[in-house]
Amino acid sequence: MSKKHKRSDYQIPQVSAGAVSHAAEYRIIKMDLIKVVILNLVYLAVILSLYFGNLHSHFLDNWFAKVLHF
Repeated sequence: MSKKHKRSDYQIPQVSAGAVSHAAEYRIIKMDLIKVVILNLVYLAVILSLYFGNLHSHFLDNWFAKVLHF
């Protein structure tokens, strides 16, 4: 058996294009999920700060009363 034939017996496994595209899609989905979680945490922080800030000052109550003409 020649050296050429011996090398053909041992082949490096090749990754199919489908597996690469799935990995790329999962990477995109993972990044989107991280962005959504961070954005939701920011929204939660804003809502809680507005709630607790308005709790004693009633700034938002007065502002909405002026804007909506209550």
